[in-house]
Amino acid sequence: MADETIKTAMMSRVALAGGTGPTGLPAPAPPPAPRPAPAVPVAPASNPFEDLPLPSPGDRIKADDFKKLSQSLRVVYDAFMLSGALFGRSFGEAKSLLAAQQYVVTSVMSVFGSEIDNLNDSSLDARKVIQVIPAKLGERNVAVVLTEAVETRRFAPNLLGLSYREASERLRATLGDITYPVSSMPATQLVGLTLAEAKQSTQG
Repeated sequence: MADETIKTAMMSRVALAGGTGPTGLPAPAPPPAPRPAPAVPVAPASNPFEDLPLPSPGDRIKADDFKKLSQSLRVVYDAFMLSGALFGRSFGEAKSLLAAQQYVVTSVMSVFGSEIDNLNDSSLDARKVIQVIPAKLGERNVAVVLTEAVETRRFAPNLLGLSYREASERLRATLGDITYPVSSMPATQLVGLTLAEAKQSTQG
């Protein structure tokens, strides 16, 4: 009787925690949902910056002038939206999304400044997008900054709780012999010399 009561209580607690699997244990968490496709703004059809009005003092401002100004501000807004929407996406996915919205990738550079010549190289598709920059505001051409091909972060070995000797051995096993020979640098004796004598001694 006691065993049945304990079993019932345990099953109730598991059920409250989120259900059970086939073995009576808590069911595994569902896999994370895939990221939704980003909303990429359409490439501008024309460049409103080239036709911005430049009224002189006293000129009447027309409604079309405000329209062109609003279109220009929209281009700036879309440029930031484009970069933010593709941040962290793979370059392969980003290329497809950019082409679908009539953008043209004209240059690609890694985050450490390595210029990439072959933009169709499939090995680039797995890299992550850091930033998308318009070559010229109001135009379709864009430049893309990508992550590096390999992991570039440096990780130090965990030395917590080790003695100095244990830490030294672990560092040596991980990094190898990183000691450098120490050699003294000879210096000319200048004590008691005048400035002219010291200058002649160091230059001779």
